[in-house]
Amino acid sequence: MRRTTMLSGVLTVVLLVSPLSGTALAHPPDNPYDNTIFAPVKTGGVQIGLEKVSDGLTAPLKGVRAPGHDDRLYVIDQVGKLVSVNLKTGAQTTVLDVSSRLVPLGVGGPNTFDERGFLGTAFHPGFARNGLLYTWTSEKVTAAPTFPTTLPAGVAPDHQNVLAEWKMTATGVDPASRRELMRIDWPQFNHNAGDITFGPDGLLYVPTGDGGGADDEEVGHAGGNAQNPTNPLGDILRIDVDKRDSANKQYGIPATNPYAGLPGLIAEIYAIGFRNPWRLSFDNGNLYVGDVGQNDIEEVSLVVNGGNYGWRIKEGTLFFNPNGTKAGFAQRAPFGPVPPGLQDPIAQYDTHHEGHSVIGGFVYRGRDIPQLRGKYVFGEWSRLFSTTTPTNNYGRILYLEERRHGLQRVVDTRGFGDAAKRLGLTDTSRPPAAFEQTLSVFGFAEDVSGELYVLGNRSGVPFGTGGVLLKLTRG
Repeated sequence: MRRTTMLSGVLTVVLLVSPLSGTALAHPPDNPYDNTIFAPVKTGGVQIGLEKVSDGLTAPLKGVRAPGHDDRLYVIDQVGKLVSVNLKTGAQTTVLDVSSRLVPLGVGGPNTFDERGFLGTAFHPGFARNGLLYTWTSEKVTAAPTFPTTLPAGVAPDHQNVLAEWKMTATGVDPASRRELMRIDWPQFNHNAGDITFGPDGLLYVPTGDGGGADDEEVGHAGGNAQNPTNPLGDILRIDVDKRDSANKQYGIPATNPYAGLPGLIAEIYAIGFRNPWRLSFDNGNLYVGDVGQNDIEEVSLVVNGGNYGWRIKEGTLFFNPNGTKAGFAQRAPFGPVPPGLQDPIAQYDTHHEGHSVIGGFVYRGRDIPQLRGKYVFGEWSRLFSTTTPTNNYGRILYLEERRHGLQRVVDTRGFGDAAKRLGLTDTSRPPAAFEQTLSVFGFAEDVSGELYVLGNRSGVPFGTGGVLLKLTRG
């Protein structure tokens, strides 16, 4: 079983060295500043800078590189747009708008927090020749699902998450080219995952959350979805978009998938046991996944074929107690039966005590920041889980390093006011007060040279107008 290290800290590099300690409790959602329970830290010294590439976005979730288009990133804006961003000029061109297909966003009304929307895109490995790309979107319930629903009879899904194929031409994505591959009923509005990504094997990896709600036990979660391979929720799916041997004849089933050919089980599953595997990436054949925690632990895992990553039996390296009608929490002793072979994360840190919602990133292979070369760079959405006010709603950028004493982290994204000039964020069209906001981290991007970018919103609210694409630079 892999050794797991814990991370957290402030501003500069933080080194996490201590084993698990303390008593597990259910933590308040808005107070990360009390004593750390699971991840004591020591601070270190590496710093980076952030340079603005483009702004004027809304909720940019990730930047994706298309084969043959090395001068740009395609940014997924959660409100429904795929935006081509020129990395030299910052110029933006919307190449696809799926906003009319989405459910109305904002669980508390327009411009409020939501986890649904346009959540992922991936370009076919042969895109330069065939122009094909794929999207993951939270859509209205308009058709029968690809897989049997987890909801009881008479209960409608909140929405359906849909995987679709499109073809890009010289003028943008052709709306008439859409081909639907997969449609899944979602019990609640949250835990949609959706960072679809092609692996080095040429297959498409489709992460799915556990269906939403909390503790994987609300309506539509009978017995827990993430440990149940008879449904597609709480998993990473893997399909072949170039074949048509699935049940619905829209894609292929890789013969090496762990449940391929087993009656009653989902043949598309690659790995199970996830709560909300929000962002993922490959490096040298390794699949890195950031899985968002419930009440105690955020985690990063290396995912292998057939692996079981524990949720909701475990949260991180601890065991999970769903706690009836109260908030669930992690504890040292198993709450119930534990299947053999559960995979522990390679890194974890405290939810609520240190921050909320791990945001998976990339192993840095660039040249601009030698101190980061070969290290996995990722982040977190926010220190506080406040969906309406910007106070302390900032995330942090972290990194992992294979070291005897643990992992390290890089830089805190606070301080746009004091550091605007140093970070290249000066903008004469806006008053200086605009830079006194902070950055909620939504996702990362990697260009053809291996340089990394962070995407988020500096307005401090989920659908504010401060969506930006920033490049990581040497501090």
